[in-house]
Amino acid sequence: MNRAFPFVVSFALALAIAGGCATTIPSGPVSGWLSWRGPLQSGVSLERGLVTRWTPGGENHLWSLPLKGRGTPVISGDRLFAMGYRGEGEALEEVLVGVDVATGAIEWEHAFRDFLSDVIYDRYSIGSPTLDPATGDVHVMTTNGVIAAFTSEGALLWSRSLLEERGRLAFPNGRTGAPIVEGELVIHRGITTNWGRQGPARDRFYAFEKRTGVPVWVATPGIGPKDSSFSTPVIVDRDGQRVLFAGTGCGNVVAINARTGMTLWRKRLSIGGVNASVVVEGDRLVAIHGKENLDTTQIGRMVALDLSTPAQLPAKGRIPVLPDAAELWRFDAVGQTSSPVVSQGVIHQVTQTGVLLAIDIATGQELWRLKIGPDQLHASPLLADGHLYIPLRDGTFHIVKATRERGEIVHSTQLEGSCIGSPAALDGRVFVHTTEALHAFGIPTPHSRRMSPDLGTPGAPAELVVVPAEFAIAPSGEVQFRGHFVDESGRRVGDSGPLKWEAWIPPTAKVQAHLAGSFSPEGVLRADEDAGFSAGAFRATAPNGMTATVRGRVLPAPPFGEDFEGFTLKTEGGPSHAHPHLAWNGARLKWRVEHHHGSQVLAKTLDRMLFQRSMVFFGAPERRNYRMQVDILSDGDRRTLSSAGVVHQRYLIALKGNQQRLEVHSNYERFRRSVPFRWRPGTWMRLETEVTRSGEGATRIRARAWPRGEDPPDDWQLDVEHTGGHGEGAPGLFGFSPQNRHRVYIDNLEVTPL
Repeated sequence: MNRAFPFVVSFALALAIAGGCATTIPSGPVSGWLSWRGPLQSGVSLERGLVTRWTPGGENHLWSLPLKGRGTPVISGDRLFAMGYRGEGEALEEVLVGVDVATGAIEWEHAFRDFLSDVIYDRYSIGSPTLDPATGDVHVMTTNGVIAAFTSEGALLWSRSLLEERGRLAFPNGRTGAPIVEGELVIHRGITTNWGRQGPARDRFYAFEKRTGVPVWVATPGIGPKDSSFSTPVIVDRDGQRVLFAGTGCGNVVAINARTGMTLWRKRLSIGGVNASVVVEGDRLVAIHGKENLDTTQIGRMVALDLSTPAQLPAKGRIPVLPDAAELWRFDAVGQTSSPVVSQGVIHQVTQTGVLLAIDIATGQELWRLKIGPDQLHASPLLADGHLYIPLRDGTFHIVKATRERGEIVHSTQLEGSCIGSPAALDGRVFVHTTEALHAFGIPTPHSRRMSPDLGTPGAPAELVVVPAEFAIAPSGEVQFRGHFVDESGRRVGDSGPLKWEAWIPPTAKVQAHLAGSFSPEGVLRADEDAGFSAGAFRATAPNGMTATVRGRVLPAPPFGEDFEGFTLKTEGGPSHAHPHLAWNGARLKWRVEHHHGSQVLAKTLDRMLFQRSMVFFGAPERRNYRMQVDILSDGDRRTLSSAGVVHQRYLIALKGNQQRLEVHSNYERFRRSVPFRWRPGTWMRLETEVTRSGEGATRIRARAWPRGEDPPDDWQLDVEHTGGHGEGAPGLFGFSPQNRHRVYIDNLEVTPL
């Protein structure tokens, strides 16, 4: 089974779990356009009689909301929910809004400031919220990896920072996709690099309890990623299971049991990522990509796979692979991130060059093509009542009458900004988000359609599941676990009863370690008072003999420090070294402890280009108002140095080598301040930082640096305020070795409370 141990319970959430606190009150079932691809997960609407003409501000126009966005709104009843962004420069923020669907008036909103991401060119909100059909709750992921759940009235239920807790990587394109609600779970995805066996960068899928945010499972179905895919999963019933299908950043299409996280198979299609969502009709899955193919240098391909083909376990590896015999047909087309629509045996796809294709899903034969614009990027078509509603990147919006024999443009209109988000339809209305505004057009009198999947009847217990599957607590902290059984398809079939616990080291563990803690007779895990940085796994055994594993970390609160002298160095196919603390998030592949001129230091690795710029976290995201101090040295010459520093309460404060500056920034384009600071290769420098949040909402960031062994300067060289800045965030370390040419070193780390 390919199910690793997922995620980290925050300190506050761990206490709530231990105390049995309820964190949400379900508000009742809802229906509507609940996710970005609609009730059929394919961009197909069940609406009838939608208008086929629309002029912004004129014919059939209902309202416009001046909120920039790149995603798809979701709608239920009289309220619409959308992710957008507003402001410029330092004031830019993403915002989740609840909108009156009849008037376009904002009824509530929640803003998110970016931090520690590489997003550029205002590429925000390239994703969509998702509504829980059972409760109406709203689930979102921000561009930099904060996941959150809100009630339909805008009350925050829970949130987590995947960057700080899980090592989620951010990329300049800002793409996130959309979460998926499946039963009692909400599923998110992203490329992460964490601790232990989850240290290598992989495109992973995470499931949490939708009402509490408690982690349930993580799936790592692919290989090393080449792209940051935002292929939103599609979940269908197959062979008694709820199966999740998605493209990944490593060029695979994958199948995962959505209830348990078990990877069923993968099938690689391309060198780069499969960014578009797949479509499924019967036993056929259709995927399209815009990267180099595996067997030719040609770019792009659409492929149909036969889902009834048995997967095969390769000679090397633990994940079954769908064989080449599963390929039914292929069609030469380039689709980067615009997803296909399938209905009544016909696939409709907008290519990268703005061509609308109609393809027979049974044979892969082209039925017709229609040039509708110069190019296309993210937006996918909406199909309703024989018409395709298609926004293009150039801001044009086209309505195409589509039959099996031909396609005909019946109306086109020009919108301000770019059309990046896909349309949504409900109750006789169509909604589309551009980089300038959210628009609604259609009829004022609503009507609705509904559907609900048949999830089947649970069978006999086949597996034990324990939650939280992963946790983080402070020394002397406690966490209470809950166990239940699932059948072969992952349906829940009853509680486990009392569990017996034992420490457990995975057979493949690179670092043999135990978490410093013990269980009470009631099954409560308590970390030792002097645990320090500690990490490990435990195995639970139910009365019927079934077992499950969990893993976790102990993260001390400040004050703490590390001079790396206590590590035992070993030779493992190279120079003597030791791995950093297992509990340090994302550290093992990015840094290692080595000898350096008579002392032991933390040295940045140079063997993985993906990690030439890397961050490591070793605290809880709730930490606030603390001081950090660290010694920094860079190899290089007078022309080229690397950069290093600290991650401090969601600010990156670093000595910039090539620029010869002391700099603080959160997002490089959103908030950045620096002063000249000259330093030389081979010279140890000491960096001291403080970050505090005032009651008025301003955050003060102070930093100074000087040669180690000398007296510190009397004044702070950087002393700035960030209005609306970050009030909390995990401590960490930062290193940047451009093109992995010159190493940087860290020593004498100290973190103290203010």
